[in-house]
Amino acid sequence: MKIRSRLIVRSHSYKTSGIWDVHTPDTLFRGLFSDMSLHAWCNDTAQGKLQKQLFAYVDNAVGTPDFRIMTLYAYLQYLKAGVGCIVESGQADNSSQALEACAKEIGIKALVDWYEQVPKQKIGSSLLARGTHLPEEEDVEQESLEEAIASVQKNHWPLMTHCLETTFRREEILRKFGCSTVELLEKHNLLNEQAILFHCIETSETDVQLLAQSKALLVHCPVANNITGEHAMDLANLLKNSARLGLGTDFLTHDIWEVMRTTYSELKQIGNAEAYTAKTVWKFATTSPYPSLYQGRIEPGCRADLIFIHNSLALSPVVQTPEFSNIAYNTLMHTRADLINSVMIDGRFVIRDGTCTTLDEQALEASYRALVQKVYGDLGVSQSS
Repeated sequence: MKIRSRLIVRSHSYKTSGIWDVHTPDTLFRGLFSDMSLHAWCNDTAQGKLQKQLFAYVDNAVGTPDFRIMTLYAYLQYLKAGVGCIVESGQADNSSQALEACAKEIGIKALVDWYEQVPKQKIGSSLLARGTHLPEEEDVEQESLEEAIASVQKNHWPLMTHCLETTFRREEILRKFGCSTVELLEKHNLLNEQAILFHCIETSETDVQLLAQSKALLVHCPVANNITGEHAMDLANLLKNSARLGLGTDFLTHDIWEVMRTTYSELKQIGNAEAYTAKTVWKFATTSPYPSLYQGRIEPGCRADLIFIHNSLALSPVVQTPEFSNIAYNTLMHTRADLINSVMIDGRFVIRDGTCTTLDEQALEASYRALVQKVYGDLGVSQSS
């Protein structure tokens, strides 16, 4: 029997999570966006200028050995945290092909956003899938909207975008099109099960109804939203209307386990402590925007995606009786990346006993450490070891 997507705690099993909305490579930017709103990025402050320099460096690094090092280093951190499947929105311009190559090399499953790019070669792996993009509200115009429609019709790829993430973005789309992003997508037959919409914060009641009816995947990024000072997704209303929800980290530094625990805490604020449980969060974490890539099914014929977790005292006591189980709660609330022992993707161990099997992780980490020193040194910023 072949099995897909389970999380193993010694003799106990549970489905594992994927994360939707990833921007790789992003580790060089760690801490560079602190205490700054999204729309102030790359301004004329010292912090903004440093951001602008790093964005330029990453854009220019695409296709070089440096870009491969940064990307593989980030993907290694995801795997070691127990993440086996991502939706990759990228960080650098024209990087989709390079991101695909790195995902294939290390063995992580990835749905890669190709934006307006046209692939030069076939995908060549059952672990990879492709999507296209609707520009965010400040950038979308009639021409780019029509290009997104054409891309969806031609390629039959999922359409993704950061949707109504901020008040500014909602005001922009209303100014340009006289309707919300959700309404705009619905008008052009783009709001469906193939749509992947990140954040969905500034939603009206009409938006909520349309989102729920469409069964688009709404990606909740609670840690990113909280840190950037944005409002919260209207979870209570969306859940009441049976909307389809997944979870996103947005950036690697927003750990998936932290995202899951934050979501659990938000659910408890809705009012009925028993209505939404740890199992609800696990359902969010295993809801896929691309079923053929990551189905979360446990049945014969499916290849194995397994996460092995140390059955440590941190999870104890693990209770399973016919009437009661605390496994879903304990694994949600107490798992940390350092408890992940092994990760199997598509029947192959990519992490075994804490060590990556698909590349030399010590050599990769040494290369990445040297790269950080070089990049920030070139920018005139000293680095402490």
